[in-house]
Amino acid sequence: MSWTETWQDIDWQAGWAFLDRGGGLMYLLLLCSVLVLAITLERWVRIRRARTNTEALFGPVEDMISQDDMAGAYAHLRFFRGPLAAVLRAVLESRSREKADLEEAALMEARRELRLLNLRLPALSLLAGLAPLLGLLGTVIGMIKAFQQVAAAQGAVNPSMLANGIWEALLTTGAGLTVAIPAVIFHHALDQRVKRCAFEMDYFSAALIRLLTGRPESIDA
Repeated sequence: MSWTETWQDIDWQAGWAFLDRGGGLMYLLLLCSVLVLAITLERWVRIRRARTNTEALFGPVEDMISQDDMAGAYAHLRFFRGPLAAVLRAVLESRSREKADLEEAALMEARRELRLLNLRLPALSLLAGLAPLLGLLGTVIGMIKAFQQVAAAQGAVNPSMLANGIWEALLTTGAGLTVAIPAVIFHHALDQRVKRCAFEMDYFSAALIRLLTGRPESIDA
């Protein structure tokens, strides 16, 4: 079946009717789901591009520094993109021989790169926590309306009337959890990737600083 046929087979009217049964908060939860998907895809692409083959990056740099080829080490790092290469370049660009100055240069660049990597992850975490609360709010509002209908129906209460109101009210809770659970999983996965990048920047910048401070010559990038 082609994509065109699949698209045509989708009962869009039934989908919108389902959202209407859940109330106005269902549309807000739909917006949350779109934002979760958009942020996850954008961050996944950004963090994936930040990954670096550490052996290919740092191995030649280590050899060049041991051979006093500082310019070659810096030129090699310029062929790589990503936070790790940026931090190592910042260390080589420092003209100081002091370990504290080199560590400060690495720390400043690492903080900048981590800020870029963590961009929009707090928003994803917020959506993960907000979605179930919106779902619960919708359920409470729906339950209030259901019991108002029961109270307004003077005389014998039809159980189907109450049951119909309750299941409609519970739609928002189900929708909220449907949005929140993937958001929590996506946030955790992306956060772990960022932490891995942070570890690599800390480890290899420290290794580079040990190489540089162990040399009597001045650093010249």
